[in-house]
Amino acid sequence: MRILFVSDIYYPHIGGVSEHICNLANHFEGMGHKVSILTANIHGELKPDEERVIRLGKSAIIPANRSCSRITYGVSTDKISRIVNKYDIVHIHGTLAPTLPLLTLMTSRRTNIFTFHPTFEPSLLFEVSKGYLRRYFDRINGKIAVSKTARDSIFRYFPGEYRIIPNGVDTERFTPGDASRKFPKEILFVGRIEPRKGLQYLIDALPLVKKEIDDVHLTVVGGGYKEMRLRISDEVKDSIRFLGFVEPGHLSEIFKGSSLFVSPAISGESFGIVLIEAMASGVPVIASDIPGYRCVIEDRKNGLLVSPGDHKEIAESIVKIMKNDNLRCSLIEGGLKSAARYSWKKVSKEILDFYYEVNPSLS
Repeated sequence: MRILFVSDIYYPHIGGVSEHICNLANHFEGMGHKVSILTANIHGELKPDEERVIRLGKSAIIPANRSCSRITYGVSTDKISRIVNKYDIVHIHGTLAPTLPLLTLMTSRRTNIFTFHPTFEPSLLFEVSKGYLRRYFDRINGKIAVSKTARDSIFRYFPGEYRIIPNGVDTERFTPGDASRKFPKEILFVGRIEPRKGLQYLIDALPLVKKEIDDVHLTVVGGGYKEMRLRISDEVKDSIRFLGFVEPGHLSEIFKGSSLFVSPAISGESFGIVLIEAMASGVPVIASDIPGYRCVIEDRKNGLLVSPGDHKEIAESIVKIMKNDNLRCSLIEGGLKSAARYSWKKVSKEILDFYYEVNPSLS
């Protein structure tokens, strides 16, 4: 098949949607399909697969869902029509925004698949525009949501039948490190530095952890809002290192060198690819008890769930795992079993089977 992915968000913008599209494209091509990716011209150097990327228009960052997202502008429907109608499957990623997703639905005469990624709070914009958008929503032949929370967010405005197909993890890239190696007591955070990711609560927990475990350190991977200022006390400032954005190819080694992964996000998470990347790496996970993360984490089975925004509970959980080898080993074992269920090999086959289910003539 000839498959076109469409998204306002793709590399060099780092995030879960970019990772999802890139891995899915790799596995589809490994099955013998032809894949292209339609997105915007985005400033940045990280472009790992530019040979299959088609870029149109310009991209702007906008605040959305207590985070930042992107919109594409400066694109004509004529240009999009000439591109999308060369393919058998047009697979749109994101949400029903009046940018590339909507322009594609306006022009595509092919089999349209839409994966809804975000979890979001009630939206006045969707409420007032759902009547207009409905005509284009009805052009979607097959609807996917990456989790129940992502489905519920869009279902509120556009009821219909959605298939839940989760994000995946590259279980060949993210693998456990050498169990015989002695690692330092290294806590890892991976994510954008923005309020809803909750990094401040993890930093606030660190002084409490150091009262119990003096030689603990925190590594922060990711960049974010320039205007966000983190509060870091003098007693822990030398125990935190900021690596900034790290290329996806290097991230697996950072996971392997960590003894614990913490994701203290307070809202807006649909799934959490980083959670299953940590689990696949044999690293125990602590995550906030929010709906999107509960889709992945079973408390005390493959990770620990903590109350959102509670730095004391985060600290207690960190100390509990680092001081209890039995609990640590149990969480690692449960995490590895969970990660195996989310391998991209399985997820990509499930999506491909969905294509054939939606349009049997493609098989």
